[in-house]
Amino acid sequence: MSESVPSKPRVRFAPSPTGYLHVGGVRTAIFNYLFARKHGGTFILRIDDTDTKRNLEEAVKIIIDGMKWVGLDWDEGPGKGGSVGPYYQSQRFDKYKAAAEKLEKSGRAYWAKKQIGDKLPDWKIEKMKKAGKWDDDLAKAAQDPNPALYFKIHEGEPQDIVFEDAVWGRYSRPADVLNDYVLLRGDGTPTYNFATVCDDIEMGITHIIRGEDHLANTPKQINLYKALGAPLPQFAHLPMIHNDKGEKISKRRDPVAVTLYEACGLLPEALFNFMALLGWSPGDDRELLTKDEMIAAFSLDRIKLAPAQFTLTRKRDLPPESTDNERAAWLAESLPGTKLEWMNGEYMKKLPIGALLERVRPFMDGHGYDMKKFAPERLEQIVKLEQERARTLRQLSENLRLFFVAPSAYDPKAVEKVLKKNDGLALLKEVRAMLDAQADWSPHALEEALKQFVEAKNTKFGNVAQPIRVALSGATVSPPIHDTLALLGRDESLARIDRALLIP
Repeated sequence: MSESVPSKPRVRFAPSPTGYLHVGGVRTAIFNYLFARKHGGTFILRIDDTDTKRNLEEAVKIIIDGMKWVGLDWDEGPGKGGSVGPYYQSQRFDKYKAAAEKLEKSGRAYWAKKQIGDKLPDWKIEKMKKAGKWDDDLAKAAQDPNPALYFKIHEGEPQDIVFEDAVWGRYSRPADVLNDYVLLRGDGTPTYNFATVCDDIEMGITHIIRGEDHLANTPKQINLYKALGAPLPQFAHLPMIHNDKGEKISKRRDPVAVTLYEACGLLPEALFNFMALLGWSPGDDRELLTKDEMIAAFSLDRIKLAPAQFTLTRKRDLPPESTDNERAAWLAESLPGTKLEWMNGEYMKKLPIGALLERVRPFMDGHGYDMKKFAPERLEQIVKLEQERARTLRQLSENLRLFFVAPSAYDPKAVEKVLKKNDGLALLKEVRAMLDAQADWSPHALEEALKQFVEAKNTKFGNVAQPIRVALSGATVSPPIHDTLALLGRDESLARIDRALLIP
């Protein structure tokens, strides 16, 4: 359906600090950001931290750092301020109390101690959950010795609640499944449905763009908006993200923490681009878009109703109790061959070589490479050799290992196939003597010398290059052999060849 946008719309992203920043949350934040920027509006970051038992103080920093890393900048919120703060729900309890008193005075809220949940068998509870008739807040209120404040959802004769969603179109909930619900718990803390409506009203939110999992909450919230005398925002509920098995992504089965993608060596601008296209299309075949291009093309009516597919090439299942390091390693295994990896590689190719060096430096430091052994310009030349081939910063750093660490062992298959066949060791010994006599150690001179050697031996170039490659790297893969020799330098190259010639 077509979207209706007032001048200078206001949108918000409101994560709960109960853990890491989730990729699903990142997509929601990206859509809010693109919408605000497209229409000259305001993008607000609000921390929904009313659940004091589950909130983690360090999680707020993780969320903020993750949003900054992925390239999201907000107009109002933590670190920015604004005229409708504070932007932490835990600091807004006086506002919820005032709204509750207003509802009490109007007769739309009442204090009560209800019995629910503790009297029902588990099978009945599960059946109610599937039917959308279960309310966790009501169940928790039943266990509280203090009465809770309930919202009288219907005023007068119960009626179905119908609204137009910018993604789903006309959506309705029957009156018989809409029961009174808790606004304030027995300890005075607000529930999600109450706090979020109060905040969205006061912050002037015009469009609520959030996940499909909140679709069932919207009918409850609509009558609360009306009871508080506030206009309804435009709702847009984003379809779920599914993994390669067709399941809704979850932290137990999937690598969903944004920090894992950073640890795997993905560029934030590539992840931003990839996440923006999960369930949205610019209307053409473009896949690589700048942020400005995404802003110009974005519209709610181009959000697809079908679940978005986040596909990995998993070779094994992710163990549920994996550590963060194990999850990052699993993700690195599962990226090859995916659109995300391809997209990241394309972004890496576009980076100026100096910028790419700075991006990969932390990964190289993590491997313990002594980068001081090369001058800055030589380091850039080394990185450039692998810029076209590597698709993540992690891959790039691993591919560059041969320039910093001499092989301590050799791939047995490479030794058998390359050095022990086709006179590999004999050719390596002869080419070593030729290289030792080479005065000009530049890439071009080395390339020409190797070509002449191959012609003189009347053999294939690979029969000469591969033994050198195994000697220098321990394996059969490296950048072009003349470039590798030149950047390693004469002394290091000859020393590595000498060690390989000792292979029995």
